[in-house]
Amino acid sequence: MGCWWRVGGLLLGALWGVLIAFGQQARPVLAVGAFEGAEGALAQQVRQRVVQALSLSSQLRVSDREHVRAVLEEQRLRETGLTGESDTESAPLPPAKWLLVGRVVVSGEQIQIELSSLDVRTGALLLGGTEAVSGQRAEWETLALRAAERIHRRLTGYALPIGIATEPLPDEGVPPSENRYDYASSPYREQIESILARGWMRLYPDGNFRPNEPVSACYFAALLQRLQTHLGSFVEYQPSEPAQPIRCGQAALLLAKASRARLPDRRASYLDIPDWAKGVVGRAHAAPLTREQLAALLYNLFQAMEASTTNTQGGAP
Repeated sequence: MGCWWRVGGLLLGALWGVLIAFGQQARPVLAVGAFEGAEGALAQQVRQRVVQALSLSSQLRVSDREHVRAVLEEQRLRETGLTGESDTESAPLPPAKWLLVGRVVVSGEQIQIELSSLDVRTGALLLGGTEAVSGQRAEWETLALRAAERIHRRLTGYALPIGIATEPLPDEGVPPSENRYDYASSPYREQIESILARGWMRLYPDGNFRPNEPVSACYFAALLQRLQTHLGSFVEYQPSEPAQPIRCGQAALLLAKASRARLPDRRASYLDIPDWAKGVVGRAHAAPLTREQLAALLYNLFQAMEASTTNTQGGAP
């Protein structure tokens, strides 16, 4: 009896190995080509980070063409007798479905990373196959991860497990061709329209706003940083769990701190919600912040700051 159990276990193990191997073979191959840029070293760093991120995919097999080229060059040199012998042999190059190329543009302290995916069979750029992200040069690593995540979603429809914001930030990608107005019945429709028009939030590539979707802490951190650049303020906020939703009350307090220089803080204590946010936060202080609530908070904040500026100027001698 024990013998049969052992044989069955071996057969199941072998079958599992075959299934895993078949799954790996069945995944489409994305070949990563060269990245260009005036600063070659930075372009290579961005490229390496993109390859590392894409290698986490369970939907794609990533083939690093630069690595393969280096191995083949080493083999060629060995064959000429210019280098020593080595036991290392390159694995056969898997046929790729797509080719990914990149471009890194630096202007002062700003950086833009562009990723383009091509059909290997035709050499044509895929429809909507280009993603571009931009931001501060010092944040190139986060921007590279975001670009990799976005191009992965474009190719597979799945997110990468890298724990960064996947919501459409205002400086990313191509605007959708139409607005599907999935927020038409939202109580914050007017606020959403205003924030979209101002460019502080964006629709998803499919044209939806997704008003009830929770806002990740990482996305809010990116938006807060942009707001502080606009206001000339500084609030330290580094979420310990970037992929988790930010709480409604916490978001309101952080926005209040960021706008303190432009909007006097009249709260009795740190835990008090500012007046301009009370209608949105209500009793949902500890509930996850939704995209429609974020739009409403931003709208109310801008309205309060504009009213404060008007009152200050009107009362000046």
